[in-house]
Amino acid sequence: MCGRYVHAYTWLRIYGQLSAYISSLNESLRSMPGPPASYNVAPTQAVPVLRVGDGGIVPAMMRWWLVPSWAKSADESKYATFNARSEDAAAKPAFRSPYKRRRCVLPASGFYEWQKLDAKTKRPHYITRADGEPVYFAGLYDVWHDKLESCTILTTTPNAEMAELHKRMPCVLEPEQIEGWLDPSMEEPERIAEYLLPAPDGTLAAHPVGKRVGSPRNNDPTLIAHV
Repeated sequence: MCGRYVHAYTWLRIYGQLSAYISSLNESLRSMPGPPASYNVAPTQAVPVLRVGDGGIVPAMMRWWLVPSWAKSADESKYATFNARSEDAAAKPAFRSPYKRRRCVLPASGFYEWQKLDAKTKRPHYITRADGEPVYFAGLYDVWHDKLESCTILTTTPNAEMAELHKRMPCVLEPEQIEGWLDPSMEEPERIAEYLLPAPDGTLAAHPVGKRVGSPRNNDPTLIAHV
């Protein structure tokens, strides 16, 4: 799963990398103010995403906890929907329509995961790309009553690095996959599933961090420091 992450990149930084891979990237990214940096993003907070919109692939801010378009209330939280299992998202009522028609990408600097050491002890780790580039999570989004855009992060089985920490990991896209992932004409579940594989071994690097990250009230760069 992915329940906390970091975004500290500006839209200009994202544009600078992705413009080499995405022909339909909206140039407004170059001049838009960047989203506020956060070192402890938690579910239900507003997060930056990329999605298809007017003029190509555009930035947006969405609530990180997907509210289905058919939900009776925007605060409906009977089930946790900040993550979606990629293996069965196409069949789940909350995710099956977005899976086909409303896919998005959540840019991140890295994410946190808690390694279970024993029955009572978990050690938090910060995970980034080994090459220092942004991490791009495959996501889904929906629109509730034309008022609220919200999203979820898709998860999959772990690669070699993550298997030592947890049994799940976010679906991480390479920059060259993003345009294809966002293509609204791709509706076949089999084609969509081809993007939702564990990150190749060696892609990610992890180090332990302090326990302060456990509270979303703590939000500063020291949270990602190696301990």
